[in-house]
Amino acid sequence: MFKISRMAAILLAALLLLPASRAAASALDPLGTSITKLRLAGAQSEPVPAARIGASSEQISAFLQGLAKRMDLSKAHISVIDLRAPADPGRGGWNDLDIVPAASVIKLALLAEAHHAVASGARSWDSSIAISPRNMTGTWGPPHDPYPAITAGSLWSLRDLVEVMVRRSDNAATNTLIDVLGRSSATEFAHRNGLLLTYVRHKLSSGTDVPDPDATGYNQMPPRDAALLLEAAALGKLVSPEASGAMLKTLEGQLDRYLIASVLPPGTVYAGKTGQLSQNRNDAALVRGQGRFYVLAVYTSLPDNDEGTGPGGRKIQAIAREVDAFLSR
Repeated sequence: MFKISRMAAILLAALLLLPASRAAASALDPLGTSITKLRLAGAQSEPVPAARIGASSEQISAFLQGLAKRMDLSKAHISVIDLRAPADPGRGGWNDLDIVPAASVIKLALLAEAHHAVASGARSWDSSIAISPRNMTGTWGPPHDPYPAITAGSLWSLRDLVEVMVRRSDNAATNTLIDVLGRSSATEFAHRNGLLLTYVRHKLSSGTDVPDPDATGYNQMPPRDAALLLEAAALGKLVSPEASGAMLKTLEGQLDRYLIASVLPPGTVYAGKTGQLSQNRNDAALVRGQGRFYVLAVYTSLPDNDEGTGPGGRKIQAIAREVDAFLSR
């Protein structure tokens, strides 16, 4: 007579009491752990979406809508790009395509064209350029400026003209560069890089009007175009990675630190260009630091003074504080 062990008998009885769907599994694993392991393995194999780094475009737009409820943005134009996810930046704007005076922020287009002209072989950084009397006009004289004043007839290299155009926003340097580089060339290069609303059309005057028979209208670079240019430089895509890095280094040396730069925490790197007219105050900057990597361009239709303590300066500072807090959390 065929005999079975006591354990086999127990297992056989258990199988007879279980539904068929569970019997096979219990026969393989009388303690029931096999099913649990399979379930856990299946759960672990399901793809889990990675958490997004940085703010999405929807989140930035919602933030700006909320900001407009907390402060008056009726005379502000804002463009924001969060670069913490460089392959998929979050973007948002508040009237950032409005055509309002760019003031000296237009010098970003000339900075880019200078690097493009050198990279293409059309110009040399060490070329000697004579300053024409017709390009002389008033300009800002910041403290601690290491460069001498530009005088009519003096000789300057292309490299130094670009540096003072940005660092102290020198208008005589700007006017000279418009002659050397060409306003149409600067405009065309901007358009090829997606800055379709940017136009270099006239020279700059401050106190003393500059004769400009070749002027074709007002200079134009809305906040979104300024932000896009800085984004391209931040990602190494403006002319070349080397040129992009050099442009940002020049922008880091800008001496007007009274707007966006003034509200950033210690250790944060500001690389930007400000602008000022009698009824306008602007700033466009790349901001890099602990937990933050973004572009912010703010134009205001408000007056200000050189120290940023007027209505325009205070508005830009207030907006920059809010944006920095939002994009660093």
